Amino acid sequence: MQCFKTYQGNNERHGNFPVTPNLNHALSLTKSMDFNGHDLSYIAIYADAPEYAPVEAIGEGIACVDDVGRFLEVLSVEFRSRPELLDTIRGLTRYLLAFINTDGTWYNFLQTDGTINRSHKNSLAGFDWWAVRGLRGLSASWEVFSPMPEEQAIAREIRRALLTSVPHIEQITEKYPEMTSGHGGARPGWLLEDAPDKTSELLLAVVRMHKNGLHDFSKQINILAEGLTGWQFVDSGHELNGMYFCWNNIWHGWGSNQPLALVQAYSINGKPEILESVKIWADNFVPYLIGTRFPSSVTIDDSGHCLVEHYPQIAYGINSVYQGIRRLAELTGEKRYYQFSEDVFSWYTGSNSSGVAMYDPRTGRCYDGINSADDVNYNSGAESTVECLQSIQTRRMQHDNSIR
Repeated sequence: MQCFKTYQGNNERHGNFPVTPNLNHALSLTKSMDFNGHDLSYIAIYADAPEYAPVEAIGEGIACVDDVGRFLEVLSVEFRSRPELLDTIRGLTRYLLAFINTDGTWYNFLQTDGTINRSHKNSLAGFDWWAVRGLRGLSASWEVFSPMPEEQAIAREIRRALLTSVPHIEQITEKYPEMTSGHGGARPGWLLEDAPDKTSELLLAVVRMHKNGLHDFSKQINILAEGLTGWQFVDSGHELNGMYFCWNNIWHGWGSNQPLALVQAYSINGKPEILESVKIWADNFVPYLIGTRFPSSVTIDDSGHCLVEHYPQIAYGINSVYQGIRRLAELTGEKRYYQFSEDVFSWYTGSNSSGVAMYDPRTGRCYDGINSADDVNYNSGAESTVECLQSIQTRRMQHDNSIR
């Protein structure tokens, strides 16, 4: 289909929407077990309606590094006002420390018998999606434990684990300035697994480690940011102007954190071309996504024609867009970007193709997705719930700043 852009702002202001995220459901999915003498915690991958008890992912396991990492990012923020979360943070940190090898590679899935899944294709030891999500989670844990004198033993473990990533990151950026073929011609060839979406997650991890003083990643931040901007579709006469490719000639809604990663990189190096790239995305592609009711993917061919897939829509995709536009709004102070961020956030409150509120503030559940206009997936696993909680946390920041 054609990529018609019909932006219509949402006037709903979410006035009665709770400012504080409800952790109840996420915590109900968090379980513990003994693992090699340590009290290890995990958050269940799936929880099916209507009971919402944890459900095993067949062939994979009951928990994964990705979800533990993202939940630690949420908990590290909530810990500032809820110190009782420390033991949960410690147990989840133990999960990540158990799944990283001394060479910086990671496993992913925990099986029901309490062993590591070392055979599934998405749990083989490597430096991939789950590795960078794990690094983000450990960085969040470092921020919790490192300032506490009585917690220096686990802080040292976290630091050692994080620094095993340095050779992997350097190996990726050492490919600079190699180019590879992509949509429209030559594109940067110095990405994680040649994937801009994976690289956006990596850049977020690298920036966080850099800001925490764990390693000087200034060079790597510049190189990775240039790689992401080099995979942007720029055509001022096209409705997809500003779109960041996630893989080859495709944009998709899950893990497309290029705008957020670039805003974070800009906070380090202040390079104007980075900010300009994100503004092009915000002024063009974000209104397109809002106007087309948040499609799940867009594929564009060499002639400029595109194929839009509208479903499934998931919280991971919405949060990726929301984080980017909200952080840009905070950076620039531009009112239109704040409005766009509210338009994106409204997907959670029912301004979506199904008309269903995807987050239940009473229970803390975020539903797993929209399969069609009349088919909502009411299951509520870790990924959906935690990604939504991250959106609420980020939105709360403006509220907190406004009342100071």
